[in-house]
Amino acid sequence: MSSGPVPALPPPKGQTSNFVNPTSCGTKFIIVHGVFLPIAFAALMIRVWTRTFIARGFRWDDWFMILSFLCSCALSAVTLDMLRWGLGVHMWDVLATDVSPSFLKLNLVAAIIYCAGTGFLKVSVLLFYTRIFPSRNFHNAVWVLVSIAAGYNIASVLANIFSCNPIAKSWDLSITHGTCMDRPVFYFANAALGIFTDFATVLVPVPWLRKLQMPLRQKIAVACILATGCFVGVVSCIRLSSLYTLQNSDDLTWTTTNALLWCIIELNLGITGGCVTAMRPFVRRYFPRLLGLSSQSSGNGYPSHPSRTHGQSHPLHSFPRANQQDFSNQRHQYSTVFKSGADNSSEEHILSGPQGKDVDGIIRTVEIDVKQSRGPA
Repeated sequence: MSSGPVPALPPPKGQTSNFVNPTSCGTKFIIVHGVFLPIAFAALMIRVWTRTFIARGFRWDDWFMILSFLCSCALSAVTLDMLRWGLGVHMWDVLATDVSPSFLKLNLVAAIIYCAGTGFLKVSVLLFYTRIFPSRNFHNAVWVLVSIAAGYNIASVLANIFSCNPIAKSWDLSITHGTCMDRPVFYFANAALGIFTDFATVLVPVPWLRKLQMPLRQKIAVACILATGCFVGVVSCIRLSSLYTLQNSDDLTWTTTNALLWCIIELNLGITGGCVTAMRPFVRRYFPRLLGLSSQSSGNGYPSHPSRTHGQSHPLHSFPRANQQDFSNQRHQYSTVFKSGADNSSEEHILSGPQGKDVDGIIRTVEIDVKQSRGPA
């Protein structure tokens, strides 16, 4: 007497297994990949083009962003391959031999790649902040967040790899000996830390943003750029709810689909938002009318200022904020413009100058105490 194919899970009462043409929700999974991955790719290419041909200089945050996108590509490849092994199909319509080891092994690899990708993404965004805000206190706060983000993502990667003892027990259900960690608890803890760092990354620059010397509308524009991280935090919360559904269901191949879907959206949306800062210099050079700039520009794509051009030098311009002529025992504030040259050391062409003037660089307020020195009578 020969036995037929064995489903990964017995079908519910009144239903039978369908291994030929099962019900599937894999189409929406493919659509999500087809929409969000190209958008992230386009945003990254604009950033790379800007750094290479406009800003002319790569920094660590750029390399971390590229690593994050490579992880996103790998995550897409792995999760799309999971469709071959039952992803998006009810477990009673999937062969037991497909779930273990193929589906479970790829699911583990996807979790590892996701943790690494989000770690690279958050570190990239935080490192970029250090080039916008010069405050030492701000840098200290950023490095604390970098330590938290990098630390828990590295721990998450290691926890996924060594979640079972022996390791192969994570995907090979035929192994009956050994132990595994409580995965639902781990996933919820990991998601909670991710949500915390998402919103902390958005909120930490707010106190220093108020000190930037720029028109209100420019502050609002920069705040909107920074607030793109809020969307990532919201997606993380939605993903957390999908983990709750996954925890309370035995239909692993079906419920995992939404959890992975939100992972794809979160990572690619984060990459897109992290690259938005490169949009303004790109638009300034190739689409200046969109920013209301004159079509007359210098060879490097910026509005020409003949009186300010000094080859590759980095001039420092001061704009007095008070019309005070007496410098004795007075404190004066100057908004200094750090023009970025070929090495892009000052960063970042996303702000405008005082009183609505377009200036390439960062505006920093410097307080100077001036005391009059008097000689003997």
